[in-house]
Amino acid sequence: MSPEATRIRKRIPKSCRRCHRRKQRCVGVPVCANCELANQPCVRSDSVPSWHHGMSKGALVQRIETLEAQLAALNDGGASESGGDNNNNNNNNNNRPQSQSGSVSASKSPTSDLDNSGAVMHFLIQGHGYEDKIEGNYLGPSSGLSIAENISRIVQDAVWKSIPVNETHEFLAPCENEATGPAVAPDDAMGARILDAYFKSVHMRLPFLCRAEIYSLHSQRHSPAGSSTQEQFGRFKIFMVYAIGAAVLKMTEMYDSTPSRNYFVTAMQFQPSLQQSLSISSVEALMLLAMYNLQSSASSSVWYMMGLATRICVDFGLHREVQYRRLRPYEAQRRRRLFWSVYLNERSVSWSLGRPFSIGDEEIDAEPPADIDDSLTDTAGDEIFRNPRSPQERWQGPNIRCFIVCINLSRITSRVRARVYRLDRDMPSLLPEVQPLLVSLEEYQKALPCLSAYEDDFIHMHWNNATRTLLYPFLSILPPDDELARKCLYASGQSCQYFKRLRQRDSTWYSFLLINTVFMAGLTICLCLFRSPRLWTISVSNDLRACSSALFVMAERHPSVRKYRDALETTINRVMEYVSDSQLNPVSGGRFPSAEVTYSLDRALTDPPTPGFLIPSPQASRGPGVETPRTPEISDGRSFPGLFVEDFWAGDAFSLHMGESFGLRV
Repeated sequence: MSPEATRIRKRIPKSCRRCHRRKQRCVGVPVCANCELANQPCVRSDSVPSWHHGMSKGALVQRIETLEAQLAALNDGGASESGGDNNNNNNNNNNRPQSQSGSVSASKSPTSDLDNSGAVMHFLIQGHGYEDKIEGNYLGPSSGLSIAENISRIVQDAVWKSIPVNETHEFLAPCENEATGPAVAPDDAMGARILDAYFKSVHMRLPFLCRAEIYSLHSQRHSPAGSSTQEQFGRFKIFMVYAIGAAVLKMTEMYDSTPSRNYFVTAMQFQPSLQQSLSISSVEALMLLAMYNLQSSASSSVWYMMGLATRICVDFGLHREVQYRRLRPYEAQRRRRLFWSVYLNERSVSWSLGRPFSIGDEEIDAEPPADIDDSLTDTAGDEIFRNPRSPQERWQGPNIRCFIVCINLSRITSRVRARVYRLDRDMPSLLPEVQPLLVSLEEYQKALPCLSAYEDDFIHMHWNNATRTLLYPFLSILPPDDELARKCLYASGQSCQYFKRLRQRDSTWYSFLLINTVFMAGLTICLCLFRSPRLWTISVSNDLRACSSALFVMAERHPSVRKYRDALETTINRVMEYVSDSQLNPVSGGRFPSAEVTYSLDRALTDPPTPGFLIPSPQASRGPGVETPRTPEISDGRSFPGLFVEDFWAGDAFSLHMGESFGLRV
């Protein structure tokens, strides 16, 4: 046999490096569609990754010898250089301020960072290893992934089989994926805009930082950073606030100043000050990093951050009321706000990813913070902190009343998780738990204090979403026209309508958690209409329009949301055609036969759906030879009635929900 016949052919990848690494289809030249949506450079390999497969053994041996010689030369050169300059470098490092040493550490490669004691912090901040992760991230029942996959099957749309919170590959580690340099502090005018955006969006619902301290750090932003750990952390804190505030402005206004990533890189120069020990400052740092990361994704790294922050709080005993009795009133209120901010954010992330909470509510007896002025400092009298305002008295200045109301709502939804989303009991046996929880939600709504117009809409948006999450799992066992099913449909629509009002009034900022909430609310409306077309009304149509317009706005800021926007549009078109067809040819008796349903909240996402509701097409009730007007065909030309497959109406499809994902505002 000739040598040409035995030679191994080189494997030449036709996809770009990013698509080849993620094992996905690469479409488009010179820039593929995936890289364009992710706003990433599309690089194609000149040499193939498997080049060694086409080399002979002799060539491989020669290549190894060459690389070993180069490695030995580098090691010899580095040893001699470090031996001559070791003493000088030690002296320079002792005299150099930590702000400069932080800049040097920020310029090091990610590999060198992993060698020091800050490997855990590096993993949390940079998300190291997620791009090369082979297995998919686990998304539990509350994430809504199963229902998204089932609906993608019914509409025969293979483009999307995931949910927005699963867009972990879209997260960009600023210090690794972009050549972004540090930024200087903003001027007075831009600094005022950035701080105002931060306080009106993040601080409104998560006031874990002291407002007076942030303004003080801002006023000293041009002064040289000191060498103490407290001063270094203060500089990290203010630049993280700049990064988050700039991200808010970029999303909601015309912002063409310093990018938020540059502020983030500057904050990371003071990262070593966070790795010395676990403290209250570590919790604040993790909260700031989580809020910054949520602007671009809801990856598992955020879940790790919030889990670590919760455990540090437990380590300090912030979940117990007895700990606050030992502190001065001002310090006790600050730590209460920090703990409950971690509680809210950790609950929100865990709900969205379908993962367990880091601490159960039965382990917490700490009281929420007092309804006091947010701008108070430690110079205020102790009596002010012990005497909060009446709930019926309206606040005019900065306050944390909306934060307190969010805590109370989150505690109710945590009870929903504990009583309804259980794996040890089937769904019919859990139905008696619904009415007491509905009563708790109604009592909560009646007891709401005086809030501003924005805060009232903000709370009602999440209150309706909490109602939807309570009722959603029981759609599989309720009759299609049951009152609870109607309530679930109404709550889903109202959640979208309130978000639309917030966007119209104040151009609300939102995270990927809220994107997922709106998307799942729209899918819930479509599911209710698929089950019972008689539930369609003009109000329901307006609710779908509000959800669709919200996703259109979100997709303008986040290109990765476009496929979910298009997926919802396709689903809405199909359900409207189904409703129209059912009105022209109503099913006899108006009842849908049902089959035996298997219920499971913990089924693997790769398992085939279990048989469930059998929803016949309205065409099936027509007799032979009966002709009825046809509805206009949709753009892809596929016949809609044939899309209904029996396995779609599975118990799993109706046993999933989306938790309360508090949105952000500017």
